[in-house]
Amino acid sequence: MTKSLKVCILWHMHQPDYRDPVSGQTLLPWTWLQVKDYGEMLETIAETDARVTVNLVPSLLEQLERYTNGSDRDRWLELAAQDPALLGENERQFLVEQFFSVNEETQILPNRRYHQLYQLRGSGSSPDASRFDDQDLRDLQVCFLLAWTGSHLRRKSSVVAALLQQGDNFSEEQKQQLLDCCHAEVGRVIDRHRQLEDAQQIEISVTPYAHPILPLLCDLHQAQEPTPDLPLPGVDFRHPEDARLQVREGLQTANRILGRRPRGMWPAEGAVCEAAADLLREEGALWAATDEDILARSLKGGLADRRRLYRIYQYNQLPILFRDRELSDRIGFLYAGWETTEAVKDLQTRLHRIALENPGGTVAIILDGENCWERYVDNGYPFLRDFYQTLQRDPRLEMTTINTAIAASEPHPLHKLAAGSWIRSDFTTWIGHPEENLAWELLQQTRAEIIGSEIEQALQHPDQPLPELVRELLRAEGSDWFWWFGDEHVTAQADIFDRLFRLHLEALYHLKGLPVPARLQQWIKPPATTIEGVEPSACFTPQLDGRVSDYFEWLAAGRIDLAAGGAMYASRESLQELLYGYDQQQLYFRLDQADLLQQLCGKNGRFELRIAGRRLFHLSFNLSDQSLVLLADGQQLATGTAACQQILEMAIPLEALQLQPGESLSLSCHAFQGGRENGRWPTEGSAGFCYRGCALDEDNWSV
Repeated sequence: MTKSLKVCILWHMHQPDYRDPVSGQTLLPWTWLQVKDYGEMLETIAETDARVTVNLVPSLLEQLERYTNGSDRDRWLELAAQDPALLGENERQFLVEQFFSVNEETQILPNRRYHQLYQLRGSGSSPDASRFDDQDLRDLQVCFLLAWTGSHLRRKSSVVAALLQQGDNFSEEQKQQLLDCCHAEVGRVIDRHRQLEDAQQIEISVTPYAHPILPLLCDLHQAQEPTPDLPLPGVDFRHPEDARLQVREGLQTANRILGRRPRGMWPAEGAVCEAAADLLREEGALWAATDEDILARSLKGGLADRRRLYRIYQYNQLPILFRDRELSDRIGFLYAGWETTEAVKDLQTRLHRIALENPGGTVAIILDGENCWERYVDNGYPFLRDFYQTLQRDPRLEMTTINTAIAASEPHPLHKLAAGSWIRSDFTTWIGHPEENLAWELLQQTRAEIIGSEIEQALQHPDQPLPELVRELLRAEGSDWFWWFGDEHVTAQADIFDRLFRLHLEALYHLKGLPVPARLQQWIKPPATTIEGVEPSACFTPQLDGRVSDYFEWLAAGRIDLAAGGAMYASRESLQELLYGYDQQQLYFRLDQADLLQQLCGKNGRFELRIAGRRLFHLSFNLSDQSLVLLADGQQLATGTAACQQILEMAIPLEALQLQPGESLSLSCHAFQGGRENGRWPTEGSAGFCYRGCALDEDNWSV
């Protein structure tokens, strides 16, 4: 009897940690929303008695844990729960800009009310929220949440089914019922993983702690093995001890949350090299997996004979699987547009061809277990159900977990393991572009200035909890920040990923009690847009006394909108507007919400304007002694004049700024209390303004 082909499916579930380590707020909601995929995948597996491997990234597990125990502060969810009648203007604008962040074809167009609201929104980068009344916004909140419920919850929840049937005109009570239903679903995901693993229906593997590119942590020069001429950063980043700790903490986090047992590892982005493989084996990983092109570069003669792919290999005592890229990519990118029956039949036929040529062999199908399903009918449930059932019924195919397949095989020795990832078999997604290289340089500079013996001590004491300082370094080494730098990938939240990366580095200085270097306040990826203000109508010289003493004093001032634009949710307790102007000697700023500023900064805090032109300047106002200083590159350039009573008024010598007439500048405002940022405006990006100098009066002169 012909031996069946072992089919090993691995679903990679991954989200980076979206929590701002400085403020403690979660900036993006995708972990909570994509529970439709984590929970639904498990229910489909249980329903069909399938056998698959589920890979969980520790940063995803930690976020699910925080959502479950109620310790997470997600600003998107806070806004979704608000009664629209109580929302401020920019909060309403945020809803209209962001709550259509779903697949248009599968979620908006088929939903009559959602589509109606989408048309009301109109096209353009900045839709007008004034078109939406309170009921429109409430319906938008509910439609957005319903779009993320997935197939399983829609079938099992009477709350979700009733709201879908109703279609529109939702009440606050109904919206809260929906939120409660979704929260409950989030709360059961971790336990459901434990249950299915205990029942041996799934195998759970993990990724190193913060989803880092292990070979690059070991040595950045690994990037030049597959790409010899790749430009590298101007620093020598070589920290295999960090890579080891990432592997160890990944396994320990899984043990703590899911239960202690040996586990295999899917290295982040399938990125491997010989040194990284040795670390995985030494730290107890049962196996590793990566892409077929890595195998092709590791074998003499490559994969001219495709039968060589369908074996389990062993490099230096570490079992390794290599995924079939064609099968994996057809599920990830192609079958969503096919009829379910046709897609499953095509996949079965291709597996039969492999089985015929490789009796008793092993095929690895490995891909993202989250993002592709939104393009499938009914969130991919019909496809997965039929695919699993087809595999179960087919005597030529054996659906199994990776560890079970390894136990039933005799791995083939692999004498060389090429360095690369599952993307083009190289590392160019995370290094080589000027933005990516700058990020590596900032990471190395910060590490050199902050980290002493902490990594070594953590490695020597694996039984002790990881210090927060070390954990923050590991988070800063995650691959997601580098993924969005450069020109290859585009997201509307690129600036948030940029900011989160720098905040992790900034947090290291806070934890060490050291001042944050100015270099961490500058964008790595420049914001795509800036918020333009209203220019001054004339030069003027105000009296700086912190009071509104003369109506005409600031009448000619320009205005910078601090609350406009951006994908971030801005609290109602937000700075709204900054006035500015200048004469021949001074640049002036005025903020009218002095009471809110004092509330956010405290008596001993500080308020900072960051002004970026040819240089990045920090205009820092200390609330305790009313002092104002101008800094650049960590050096004090000048002192200014300031007064804060009813309003805050500030002046700084233009000579210190060395501005040129017509120079465009960008600005952001920051409130600090106890050394930690307690507010930022605009919440994303920067506000733009222009210094015209004496030309301002000449341009506006009239008879």
